[in-house]
Amino acid sequence: MDVAAPAGSSTTASSRIAGWVQWLRHPAAGVVIGSLGIAGLAWILRELMGPFQGRPLIFEYLFMRNEPSAAVLSAVVVGAAVIARNKIGALEQLVTRLSQRPHAFVAATTFLCACGAVIVYRRHPLSMDEYAPVFQAAAFARGGLAGKVPPELLPRLIPPVHWFLLASPSGDMISVYWPGFALLLTPFTLLGCPWLLNPLITGASLLVLWHVAGIIFPGTTAPGWTVLIAAASPAFFVNGMSFYSMPAHLLCSTAFVALLLNPAGPRLFWAGVVGSFALSLHNPFPHVLFALPWILWIALQPGRLRRLFTLAAGYLPGTAILCGGWLVLRSRLTAASDPGRVASGLLEELRRSAFTLPGPEVLWNRSLALVELGLWAVPLLLPLAVLGARRLRGRIEARLLVQSALLTLAGFFFVRYDQGHGWGFRYFHSAWGVLPLLAAGALEMAPSAQVSLRRLAIAASLGSLLLANPLRCLQVRSMIDAHLAQIPREAAERSREVVFVRPDRGYYSIDLVQNDPFLEGRRWTLIGHGATDEEQFMRRAFPAAHRVAANPVASVWEVP
Repeated sequence: MDVAAPAGSSTTASSRIAGWVQWLRHPAAGVVIGSLGIAGLAWILRELMGPFQGRPLIFEYLFMRNEPSAAVLSAVVVGAAVIARNKIGALEQLVTRLSQRPHAFVAATTFLCACGAVIVYRRHPLSMDEYAPVFQAAAFARGGLAGKVPPELLPRLIPPVHWFLLASPSGDMISVYWPGFALLLTPFTLLGCPWLLNPLITGASLLVLWHVAGIIFPGTTAPGWTVLIAAASPAFFVNGMSFYSMPAHLLCSTAFVALLLNPAGPRLFWAGVVGSFALSLHNPFPHVLFALPWILWIALQPGRLRRLFTLAAGYLPGTAILCGGWLVLRSRLTAASDPGRVASGLLEELRRSAFTLPGPEVLWNRSLALVELGLWAVPLLLPLAVLGARRLRGRIEARLLVQSALLTLAGFFFVRYDQGHGWGFRYFHSAWGVLPLLAAGALEMAPSAQVSLRRLAIAASLGSLLLANPLRCLQVRSMIDAHLAQIPREAAERSREVVFVRPDRGYYSIDLVQNDPFLEGRRWTLIGHGATDEEQFMRRAFPAAHRVAANPVASVWEVP
């Protein structure tokens, strides 16, 4: 005998199915599913790479090393935020307070970044991208444009293939990068705390983002959303304790926007000044990509000639001195210090261009970088930014921000290098501030019926602030500690020592070859070629020295 189904059971089942379908269409579901998929992809890559000898290039290695756990945590944060979103209504007052008075929160973030620079980053430039401006700042701090070393030591200081330092046969050495970021580092180098610059830049960036959000969305809580989302995103927080020039690029981009949102005469001039400095930070490409939509917009406005002239007047002095002058100096070194060959040196600079048409390798690297863009941010940031771009498409400010971000993203598809070391999508960082601004706009433009979306964003931001940022700090510290451990350490304090590093051993051990630009530090770190070579060098240079420690990668000699 058939048993009748309980009344309403099919309706209940249909409701549940409809509920699941609606949930799968929610941005949070996409983040959870995508994060778990990314974790699986990274795990598969790690397993496939395992059988090969050695390690992959640093960009892929860091992806496989760090992103699986981060992707799982991102899914957990979003899942917990979905569960908790209806229980945290009181926390909406946090965003209101940040909109009105963000200064204590900004100061706390700056302090934590400074602590991270010491505890997490070890006050050490991990990569050559970071060391090059630190080296240059140390030269500036001594009153010179270049470092100076004995010419016979150049092969032990710079390997044959090296893109970060340039040297002349006479022993002059400079950073290959433009000098802007090194100039910012110089006063901190004089004070003995170059690690403090980026934490202060990070705090300043939060204040400028807060200011820009207030201009674009007056009378709303968008400034609070912007500050909270930015500080809770690991890419913003961790880069703020590094030695990369990326935080300075982000600050200059945001200040450039703040000045051009009301392009009166003096503000146009100062936007040009900021832009000229951004061009010189480490190379001009990031600022060119970010600024181009804004300059074209000005060129299409009434009074365009006067405005463009004012903007150009701000750009010209800094660009000529910092970019043009530095290019000539670099070219002189490239041309072997022969003034008659400066022109050929300039041609050599162009020949070494990083640009190419995107091939499979570039497309693969940028795809991984886009994944990192999402995983090094508050979990819902990218969907919210896309939603903000759609909801705000009728506003010129939002369209220009979107154009700057998309042009930056597209432009680096024509750069043949992967980003190497770095935290998050480093090449995009100059435009990264666009994302929290658009996300804040999406949350402010949300209908009142979507109050749960705002609560979900708060929960996800707090989860990222309390869980994702610490996880990334642990990952970065373990990476730096493992890198530094390639040089044997001893408890004894020595007045002077010479360290030899084998570039053909270890993992990116060449990045350990970091020295004072005039070799006046307590330690020399030189390129070595084996025990016999190192002993012969020390017997000639320091006859009384003796080796005190060694491992397969490096050896340490004490110099009495």
